[in-house]
Amino acid sequence: MKLNNKIRFAAVGVVSLALVAGASMVASAAVQTNGSAAPVYLYDTNAAQLADGVSLGWTDDLIGSSAQGDINGQFACPVGTTGIFAFLAAPGTETVPGTWKAYAPLGFNGASLNVLDPFLTPSSLINGAQGAAKAAGGNYSLGLACTNLNGVAVTSAFFRSISVTPVTGAFTAAATTDVVVTPPPVTTPPTSSATVGNIALAPTTANATNGALALTVPAGAAATFSAPSLVNNKSTTVGTLGAVTVNDGRVVSRNGWDLSANVLDFVNSTNVASTISKVQLGLAPSVTVAGTTATGVTAAAAQVAGSASYPAAFASGAAANTVGDSVLNAGLTFVAPQEKAAGTYTSTLTLTVVSK
Repeated sequence: MKLNNKIRFAAVGVVSLALVAGASMVASAAVQTNGSAAPVYLYDTNAAQLADGVSLGWTDDLIGSSAQGDINGQFACPVGTTGIFAFLAAPGTETVPGTWKAYAPLGFNGASLNVLDPFLTPSSLINGAQGAAKAAGGNYSLGLACTNLNGVAVTSAFFRSISVTPVTGAFTAAATTDVVVTPPPVTTPPTSSATVGNIALAPTTANATNGALALTVPAGAAATFSAPSLVNNKSTTVGTLGAVTVNDGRVVSRNGWDLSANVLDFVNSTNVASTISKVQLGLAPSVTVAGTTATGVTAAAAQVAGSASYPAAFASGAAANTVGDSVLNAGLTFVAPQEKAAGTYTSTLTLTVVSK
């Protein structure tokens, strides 16, 4: 159900005219059974409301509204909100930005804290891993979140529950139910002769501060290699780099980071005139689950022995996700040219981490 981009631009023009006349807005008290702060109705760019259960494509243009039958229904963010994001999240994690599968920034309607016509197409959520969510399929929440503290905290979230078909990304939205959560009745205690006194509470809070971005390599670290064997009549040995750790303590800015590796040419330990180029070292980075507390960390593509290129990417931490420890390792393959003399060849691998 891919929508025509020309139609989409025409619909945006209609939205602008409707704003001048006064767009409708639904109060955020209509809490939904899935936990959304208000109902979210989906529209195409012809301003037509999409029926519950209709099959939608991962790249179909979708616009959210808080009003049934009116594409211009605005969402009201609470006082103190400083940012807006469209997001895709696992059910129950909608108010924890660091766990979102994917997200993209949105904007307020003028100087207000209202959001008008948020664009909710899954493929438009350019931050995070919406491609992985599409491939995996399953149940997700699709919507928008009002945030503060540089996007770390959510002040209110509006979303629809969707079911995604693995690989294709085709999905259906569960029904919208305008169910208001009614608080339990207040029970008045029986009258007694006891007196009541009130004590004011006013704790003071402090802003969090960024820690450091650091790389930890064990003192005297040395890679381990197996005994050489002939593969296609070339001396080949395999090994393991050993665990290294990136620690990101920047709890406020959450910039993300990139880790790269560089290697010196190999020198024969008994004849320094005999060298082997660093291109002969294959490097296959990996993320070690044990000890890794950060999320959003991915290992770079492997360098192939004989055609490796250094410096090379080793791993990357996505912005907003990588606070904590990331334990990394790599498989090594060293293939010596046939004309080189047998012996032990030494080199140094240098890792460098930089902020995004």
